[in-house]
Amino acid sequence: MQINSNIENNLARAINKVTLPKRTRSYELCVKGDALRFAKSYRESVKCYLDSIMMDRNQVEAYWGLANSYKYLTEYSKAIKVLNKLVEKDSKNDNYYYELGVCELSSGHPEKAIPHLVQAIVNNKENLEAQIQLAIAHELVDEADLSLMIYNKLIETNPEFLKAYYNKAAMLMGLGDFKEASRTFFELLKRNPDYYKAYLGIAMSMDKLGYVRNAIRYYKKFLSLKKHSEDAVFAAERIVELKENLTIRKRYLRLV
Repeated sequence: MQINSNIENNLARAINKVTLPKRTRSYELCVKGDALRFAKSYRESVKCYLDSIMMDRNQVEAYWGLANSYKYLTEYSKAIKVLNKLVEKDSKNDNYYYELGVCELSSGHPEKAIPHLVQAIVNNKENLEAQIQLAIAHELVDEADLSLMIYNKLIETNPEFLKAYYNKAAMLMGLGDFKEASRTFFELLKRNPDYYKAYLGIAMSMDKLGYVRNAIRYYKKFLSLKKHSEDAVFAAERIVELKENLTIRKRYLRLV
């Protein structure tokens, strides 16, 4: 009985010593800002984050939330300014550099995005999104060879990262290499047969290459998966046009 009594006393003393950290007003404002940001009330969240930072300049979470809210408001210069402050506080955080790169890209400065994205990858070689954005940045500064190299390396090292296949194929279409683009889309479909955008990409590539029947086939496949998408109208109209072209061609051949 004495032993049990001592245990209970020790537990009681331990419980009395356990106290939750005091939540500061700055912390509470940051949490409120997060809630507003997640609810897409970005303008309201900005005020909370700024008030939080005014009370505590070391409230890193408030800076992070503020930068993201500015980004969603498309106020990229403000987001970049906040992100640079975060980099000063922690130069090893790849997410800060990644978001800097994204904001520079979004504001139309791919050349400024490149060094930030490179640093994000240096800090974290597993940041696949940073590699994708770096490829996009190189493409935008007319360095398609570097962009293609990044996509190929991503596909080689991360074969399940489907975005790399799609972006590579889309870039090849932009360069006019529709045959290689269609091959890449087919590789994507081997990994995921339900990747509906790949069917549209194949259809458009076949269309450009003059393979009318194949184009119609893949436009139809795309529509069967995404008949209510924003590209569905284009696909449906293109099917009608291609069928009319086939009919005209048949009539012409008969006459000849």
